[in-house]
Formats: sequence, C-alpha cells, structure tokens
Amino acid sequence: MHEFDFLGELVLIGALAVAIILVFQRLKIPPVIGLIFTGILLGPSGIAAVYDQKLISTLAELGVILLLFTIGLEFSLDDLKKLKKIVLVGGIVQILLTGLAISFFSYWFMLVIDRGISFTAAAFLGFTFSVSSTAICLKILTDRDELALPHGRIALGILIFQDIAIVPLMIGIDLLNPEATRSFVILADKVGIIVLFAAGIFIGFRLLMPRMVRLIASLHAREVLVIGALVICFGAAYLTSLAGLSLALGSFVAGMIIASTDESHQISVTIDPFREAFSSIFFISVGLLLDVKMINLPFFVSIALLVLLVKGLIVAAVSLFLGNSLRVSMMAGMALAQIGEFSFVLAETGLKNNLINQEVFQAMLAVSVVTMIVTPAMIAAAPRFADQVVPALGFIPLVSRDSSAPPVRPPDSTIICAGEIHAAIIGFGLNGQNVAAVLHATNISYAVLEIDRDMVKTMKKKGEPIYYGDCTDKKALIRAGIDHARAVVLGISDATAIGKSIRMIREINNKAFIIVRARTLDDVADLYKVGADVVVTEKFETSIQIFSLLLNHFTVEPELILEQQEIIRRECEQIFTNAPASRK
Repeated sequence: MHEFDFLGELVLIGALAVAIILVFQRLKIPPVIGLIFTGILLGPSGIAAVYDQKLISTLAELGVILLLFTIGLEFSLDDLKKLKKIVLVGGIVQILLTGLAISFFSYWFMLVIDRGISFTAAAFLGFTFSVSSTAICLKILTDRDELALPHGRIALGILIFQDIAIVPLMIGIDLLNPEATRSFVILADKVGIIVLFAAGIFIGFRLLMPRMVRLIASLHAREVLVIGALVICFGAAYLTSLAGLSLALGSFVAGMIIASTDESHQISVTIDPFREAFSSIFFISVGLLLDVKMINLPFFVSIALLVLLVKGLIVAAVSLFLGNSLRVSMMAGMALAQIGEFSFVLAETGLKNNLINQEVFQAMLAVSVVTMIVTPAMIAAAPRFADQVVPALGFIPLVSRDSSAPPVRPPDSTIICAGEIHAAIIGFGLNGQNVAAVLHATNISYAVLEIDRDMVKTMKKKGEPIYYGDCTDKKALIRAGIDHARAVVLGISDATAIGKSIRMIREINNKAFIIVRARTLDDVADLYKVGADVVVTEKFETSIQIFSLLLNHFTVEPELILEQQEIIRRECEQIFTNAPASRK
C-alpha cells in the first residue's frame, strides 16, 4: 500500500491545520495565516514532515483554479467592461512602474552589499516581483465582502491584467537569456499564435458555455451538476493553458461568462465546498515553500518590507491617477503590495535560463512568501490605516479633490443619491410588484431578488432591476444590493425562509429597515425576534382595510380613520414582547 503514502501526509496536514486554526481563532488571527503557518511548520523550515511537494503543488493549483472560477461567477461581462480602464491603463502602468522601480532598487541594493548583479538580472527581479497574488488577494477580499467595493474592484482589474501579462513576461524572460536567439520574426510568430489561439478560445467560451450550463441545469440531477461544473471549470483552465495563458485566468473568464446566466447561483453553490478544500491546500503550500535558515530571516524580511512599500505606493499612485480617492487608493495599494504565486513560475524560468543562480532563487521564494504571510493582516488593517492617514494628508491639492468618494448625507436624510439602491424587494409576486411600482413612480431606486427563473427572465425584458437568487443565500442578497439598501421589503410567504433571510440581512446590513409580510399573527413574534422592524399581517391588515372603508362610507373624517388604524396596530404590537420598539 506504499502507493498511498501521500494520504498520511494529507491527513497530517489537515489535522495540524485544524488545530492551528482553532488556536489562531482564539487569538483573532485570520485562518489564512493559520494555513500558511501550518505549511511553514511542516516544511523545510520546520520539521520537514511533508515530502511529496509535487502532489501538494498540484492540489494547490486546483485550489487557485476553483477560487478564480467562483470569483468569476460574481462578475458578468458587463462588470468587466466597467473595469476596462483599470485593467488596460492601470494594469499596464502598474506593471511597468513597479518593474522599473524594483529593478533600480535591486541593482542599487546589490551594489551596496557588494553582490553586484547585471542589468539583465535586475530587470528580471523587478518584473518578476511586479505581479501580485491573485489567490491570496481575491480570497481575503471575498471573505471580507470587499471585492465589490471600489478598492476591491481596482485590485481585481489590476490582477486580471497581471494574469494576462504573464505571457509577455515569460517571453521577455526567454529573450533575456544570454544564450537565446533574438529575432523579431520569431517573437512576432510566438505572440501572434498565442493571440489567435486565445481569441478563438474566448469566442468559443462566449458561444458555447452558457448553453452547456443551461443544459446541465435542465437535467435536475445534482450529480450531473457537480460533475458538469467541475468539467467546465477545469476544462476552461486547460484550454487557456494550451494558449500559453494561466490556468487561473481561464477559469476566471469561464466563471464570468457563466455569471450572465440564471444558473450561475447553482454552479457557485456546487463548487464552493471543493474550492474551500483545495484553496486551503494552496495556502499551506505557500508555507511549505519557505526554506531558509533563521539567521537569514531578518535579511529577507527587510527586503520584503521594501518591496511591500514600493509596490503599495505605486499601486496607490496609479489608482490616484485613475481618479480614485486617496483612501480607496491606499487600500488598493495595501491589498496588492505582496508578491504573487506566478512569481514562483517566473523565478523557475529565470533559473532555467541562467538569469539567476540557486541562491538568488531561494532568496526570491523566501521574500515572496514573507510578503504573502503579512498580506491578510495588511488588508484587514487597510481601512483603519487609511482613515487615520488620509486626514493628515489633506493639505495635498490632489488629495482634497476626492471626486470618487461616496456622497455623505445625514442618517435621517431622504435625499436619494444617484445610482444608489435605496430599497431592496425580496419576492416579486403581486405585493412585490406593487411596491416596485410605487417606488418607481416616486423616483426611489430599488433592486429585486426573485427565485422564479421565468419571472426573472420576463421582468428583465421589461427593464426591471431584478436578480435571480435565493433570499437565504448571502451572495444572492449582496447581488441585490442588500449591503447598502436603506430598506428591505420581504414579500415572500415561506416563514422559514423569511426568518433565515432576516438573520442574513442583519449580518450584512444591520441598519436596514426591514418590513416583512406575515400570513398569520402566530408568526409575528418570531419575526420580530429575528430582527424585523415592521411585520405586516395579511389578515390583520385586511380587517383594518375593511373597517376603514366602512368608516369612509359613513363619511367619518379621514384623520379619525387614520387615528383608529394607528390604535389598532399599536394595540396589536403590544401583544408581542419583542415588538420593534425594543429594537429602537
């Protein structure tokens, strides 16, 4: 049974990871740090208990593919179009400026410590360190629900370009090889073949993938859905790798194309468990790569801090150049300051092409891993750090013109800001449609979440801002703008789903004013307990409507009718000890 010895290593990795994460949670340290620390402890820098590095690396790569696929499911092609300025302008400028800056510092630093290197080697180090970690950055931003925020979108746009830039960077490294044959014709042939092949694959994705997803979902078999989702994810990654592009980029594009279909939610739910398992192995593999002696660690940490500072400042400057606020730019800079996993691939290519030796290669890996380890803490600290630093830099003219900052208004203001989702409607039956009609007539913006696919398709054609999804799913709620809605109306009739949805809404947006429909008085107390602000009972409101019409027929004054309505509602609410008054 020796061929299954790797199972022992996987069990050891899993058991130790669980134990470390339990300890780290008590210390309020992010789980990602615990996973990386597990790898360090089991790797060459620790007890050296894991030997099958090839298997771990393969599983880690699968984790990155699944992670980027699920992130792609959160973005449609329309979302990507909104990022084109960040991807094309921001990505190009960031790569060039970072590469040149780190090349200069590398050349100067090596001269200072009497280990001079050539311009070619310095340029290699600069552009290798210019790429950031797609897996770590997007994973943490997703876990913190910050990917849809301005700094999260900046990070996503630049990371997309970095993944695309891996191809020209690899070609550039080949050209830097002193023994390589430099020919414009050969270079043009390489680039042309890659571009044509990639274009053909992406066009094929656009035409075929939505149909494949609909076909798989129409079979209504969970087993088929799981297998089909994995085939689409890994198949897309494999095809793009044939074009010379990264596996992760292919899976991200596939997820983004599927995001435009109504079945994207089902695919995401199916993939999630696999993603969490394999992406955890990726973070462990980062720690396993660290192979340094403790005596050299301060030296590598110093270099890592310098790289973090340079990359962070350049990304922030690029973001400011694109018109973003200083606060957003600083947070984006801190998110992208680390060195990415693709730097390992570029470093190996440089080693094979005799641009660097084994000692420099190990130093590059060590510096990269150190920057990855501190990334979760940097992203977590970014909002508070930016809030403290921005006021101190208010004297800078460029900073004071914060055109991208969200409009600030008093909490009780009724001013509707342009483009703001002001209300969210869950369920688009008769009640939901009536609420939407009134909001539209009064010029209040809104979004709708509905689980009926046919209803979603029909209403989308009519121009309604409607999304398909389950109201008990956090991602679906965020897609409908629950995170920044000032009010939420639940017009569904499933009491269990309503309760779960209210709890989820309170986790996402505790300040939202929640209005809920209840079928009977028996449900009212429970709905108030889970967080509803107002519970409207169908039968109870029907009785109020009947006596109001009756009083109106007897020509009773409208003010008196309204007073009676208020008395009846107030007396009903007093029956329930957890009425909304207890929340206010």
